[in-house]
Amino acid sequence: MSLDIKNVGMVYETESGHIQALDQVNLQIRDGEFICVVGPSGCGKSTLLNIIAGLEHATDGEVLLDGQRITAPGPDRAVMFQEAALYPWMRAVENVEFGMKAAGVPPQERHQRAMKYLDLVRLKSFAQAYPHELSGGMRQRVALARALTLDSKVLLMDEPFAALDSQTRNILQLELQHIWMETKKTIFFVTHNVEEAVMLADRVIVFSAHPGHVKKVIKIELARPRQRGSIDLTFYVKSVMKDLAEEVEKVAKKEYGDNWSFEDDTVLYNPDSDMGAYL
Repeated sequence: MSLDIKNVGMVYETESGHIQALDQVNLQIRDGEFICVVGPSGCGKSTLLNIIAGLEHATDGEVLLDGQRITAPGPDRAVMFQEAALYPWMRAVENVEFGMKAAGVPPQERHQRAMKYLDLVRLKSFAQAYPHELSGGMRQRVALARALTLDSKVLLMDEPFAALDSQTRNILQLELQHIWMETKKTIFFVTHNVEEAVMLADRVIVFSAHPGHVKKVIKIELARPRQRGSIDLTFYVKSVMKDLAEEVEKVAKKEYGDNWSFEDDTVLYNPDSDMGAYL
């Protein structure tokens, strides 16, 4: 399996004129690879994910999956967004079964698969719980189980942990590493959190400021599962942040003027710093 992004550009028509979100994006993703994309706010990270999902259509270029051009959503690509988007009247297992039911999977098979993946995300004992009975992190794990049951070639994840508290996010990052190691899914993961990207990715793709294009590709050569706070992890985080900071500064200067700059290096590594507003 290969996912090929070739010369992708995206222009939106607005009342104030043309807005170019993406410009000449080129990237090849290999089978079973975990890719994380980081970049300044508004650089087109989510737009690219939506184009791969078939939810939006590029104005230039193309995206190919196994040589076939993507023109619409399909079962070969599962999508997970920031919100779990579970049906509140359905139990956890029923939410996980929903996509398979729509695809015509027989009841017994879809129930077995749903329970298998609920077990994988450590929620088997909560199969009969309703969404309001689950924490935010648990709801996201249900959504992840639902995406995995479709057995798609590619899993597209758009900041799935961004709305969670830091402790829950850290737990899910570790769990996602283990799930990826077991399933070897091809994952395209958009995030504003550089440490999260380095924790998870085989390669981190740094996007430029608006209009978005690939500025740098950084290969993360660390064994898994990776632990937060390790010296090697911190080295890669600083490497990614150095490239990203240049792009964030461009965005900030457009808003505040040419005299704006980071006060000191600590803002680059603090997710609660002023830099966070531009990611």
